Amino acid sequence: MFHQQNLRVADVSPTTINDVTKQRSLYQMWAETIAPAFTSLVDWPFVNIGNDDLFDYYTARMVKDQCNPTTQLLLSTSGNTTQITGFIVDCTGSTCPEPIPVTIPGGTVTDLQGSTTEQIGNDPLTLWVPLSGSPKTFTLTAPISLS
Repeated sequence: MFHQQNLRVADVSPTTINDVTKQRSLYQMWAETIAPAFTSLVDWPFVNIGNDDLFDYYTARMVKDQCNPTTQLLLSTSGNTTQITGFIVDCTGSTCPEPIPVTIPGGTVTDLQGSTTEQIGNDPLTLWVPLSGSPKTFTLTAPISLS
């Protein structure tokens, strides 16, 4: 988390980052150092979330975690090939006031069953699964091979 004073530049000493020496704010030093390292590993976007929104996200995550969510993979084996064909999402009592996130690495499911999808940039698809009394079983549109 960066505060307004971390944006000051006028009275700071020059720093050298990526062979460029100039005055930078603490925030700019962080961005010019971390962003290239992050994007060298994955092709996902940076998302900036305000403090009030962070509070809401952390509270929702705490509530979701208290539901003890589980995901069970559905497998199919044919010869020497095993594939993930789907998954089951559940939690304690099969009811949770917050949706359960499930990341799908490629493809989607045949029926969303009231779930919503989220995909920002090139990040993997996330399915937000609401549970209100029974587990939900999903079938992948394209099975994922494990062999």
